[in-house]
Amino acid sequence: MTILIIDNSVAFTGAFKCALNEALALKEDHRFVFVLPSGSPVVNLAKEKGFQVHTLPFREISKSVQALAIYPFALIKNTIALRKLVRKEQVELIQVNDFYNLLGAALRIFGYKNKLFTYVRFLPQTIPSPLRYIWLFAAQKYSDKIVAVSDAVLNQLPKNVKNIRLYDPVNLSEQLVNVPHSFDKLSFLYLANFTRGKGQNYALEAFAKTLQENPNIQLTFAGSNMGLEKNEGYRQELIARTKELGLSKVVSFQTFVENVEVAIKEADIMLNFSDGESFSMTCLEASFYGTPMIATRCGGPEEIIEHNLTGILVEKANISEMATAMISLSNNETLRKQFAEAGKTFVRKKFSLDTFIHSFNAMLS
Repeated sequence: MTILIIDNSVAFTGAFKCALNEALALKEDHRFVFVLPSGSPVVNLAKEKGFQVHTLPFREISKSVQALAIYPFALIKNTIALRKLVRKEQVELIQVNDFYNLLGAALRIFGYKNKLFTYVRFLPQTIPSPLRYIWLFAAQKYSDKIVAVSDAVLNQLPKNVKNIRLYDPVNLSEQLVNVPHSFDKLSFLYLANFTRGKGQNYALEAFAKTLQENPNIQLTFAGSNMGLEKNEGYRQELIARTKELGLSKVVSFQTFVENVEVAIKEADIMLNFSDGESFSMTCLEASFYGTPMIATRCGGPEEIIEHNLTGILVEKANISEMATAMISLSNNETLRKQFAEAGKTFVRKKFSLDTFIHSFNAMLS
């Protein structure tokens, strides 16, 4: 089957990573074509992996009056262009990689007859209600399947026979058996793009409390600003707060990480204190590569981490609880090793590639 994946990521996001992993996992069974935003850095990445890529000038809905006025015209223009691509590539299935992208629904209105799957990679309740209702209505009216990437997402969707939960696969492999730690201190790693709501601000405050109890620690934030001014503003706020807390010698900021395996294996403990995660590839990768994780009870991580068995779950925005977990785990090497081994076993079984391939192909029937 020829499958067209529409993804509007302007940077290397978790959503795009999951779609790419899917295509790599299924490329022996199906032919994948991507439609991505013009100028997005992920265009070259998809091409490097051997996939056909087309680009369109995507427009996002925002609070700007000008953006709202332009959006309908851009949507119609892109739908017409997409219709031509679908015919040219002889597409049998369109996969819209998140429900807020209306191109799939618009294409159906323009006469597209083949299969349409709409993925939901955001927790719906994190989206303002007027937009959420519009997007979910369009997805449920025009899609053949609405694919929730976790039970947390599925439980927030309006009841519909089209709804299905399909976990993203562990399409990962270990290239390096032993990665020596290159740090003098016990290292915390926060691997996430600099977007408000991702929780780096909580981690910084919790780290300051942890440092008072364990001075032999350091924290690294690594991620992209996705080329957005608001994200860079958030990153600069974090840097300013780091200086204000007197942590500049033990807290560092890095850009996008190319080799995730090395970064995760070099760290002693991974952190994710997000306000909301539909899934969390970071939590999955941390467990797969054997680095214990402390994460918030914010949706997806609760399905990847078994509390006090493969990692630690804490409440959202609870800096005191975050610090307590960080202190406990940083002072207990035996527990870190136990979590690491248990986490590897758990995610490799629950999110196995074979299970995903079987489930995906079953959806096509």
